[in-house]
Amino acid sequence: MLVEQLKKLFKNEPQKPMLYHRKHTLISPYTQQCQPGVMLVGVISDLNVDWGRGRQGAKEGPASIRRILPRTHPQTALPFYDAGDIEQTIDDHSFAAVSHRQHQLLLRGLRDGHFPVVLGGGHEISIASYQALSDFSADTQPTLTAPRVGVINFDAHFELRPSLSLRAGSAFHAAWCYSKQQQRDFDFLGLGICDHANSQAMFKLAQDLGCQWLLDNQMTARNKKQIQAQLDSFIDNVDCIQLSIDLDVFSSSIAPGANMTRMHGVSLSMVEWAIKHIMASGKVKIVDIAELNPEYDYDNQTAKLATKLIQTIVHFV
Repeated sequence: MLVEQLKKLFKNEPQKPMLYHRKHTLISPYTQQCQPGVMLVGVISDLNVDWGRGRQGAKEGPASIRRILPRTHPQTALPFYDAGDIEQTIDDHSFAAVSHRQHQLLLRGLRDGHFPVVLGGGHEISIASYQALSDFSADTQPTLTAPRVGVINFDAHFELRPSLSLRAGSAFHAAWCYSKQQQRDFDFLGLGICDHANSQAMFKLAQDLGCQWLLDNQMTARNKKQIQAQLDSFIDNVDCIQLSIDLDVFSSSIAPGANMTRMHGVSLSMVEWAIKHIMASGKVKIVDIAELNPEYDYDNQTAKLATKLIQTIVHFV
């Protein structure tokens, strides 16, 4: 009897097979007939190299993000669409032609109800993004006073360098010029600005243009109340937002593939917290991810970081 009890105690029960079901992000080709969704647009550009700033290879950034994104768990019920890459052709005499095509594609996407996510490439990709959102907002709200488009830029640099022609570091100065040409307001908030990466003249220019900013050493968990107060004040003052993320806002330890190397930066947890707070406003209409350089991106660490940020963002769309 004891033997029978021991047999029952140690009886091998047939194990049921364990089922694993892991969702992946399905990305479909973009067509104008698509229902509203997240619209990926790659821009092949690398102006930083032309002007001796940064390292060659950022133009391969969009392809690197595309390889990682389908493997991630989707954070939105909206469909993902890939509108392909925009790059300079033999017939293009300057990046302005690329920027024009980007502007037209993004404007069409916004009018069709899509949420564009622009993949770079250098930060010059943000110029057409700003122009498209500015024109779209003015078209949808034809009032005496045009809607205020705010730029929130996570970046170690202001990107406000004055220049008669497009060059590295001048993306948002070009956006400011466009706003003045169209007689529209320009609102800019820089988050994670590095005082060592910007001259005193650049800080003076940012002040003269009415820009706001927080330094990288101010973007800490201890300072959340001040950060939230400044974010809320800025968000309340604008009608829609262009969210721009330059990956050099992070340190090289977590973003080795950022086009500019730096020892210190803003922590991922703080950037994610700020992004969630900004996205919860419902005012973000377009996003840029800039300065990913796969050439130096060990184990695709920075590309994975970029896709994590994208999934964090689209969760609120």
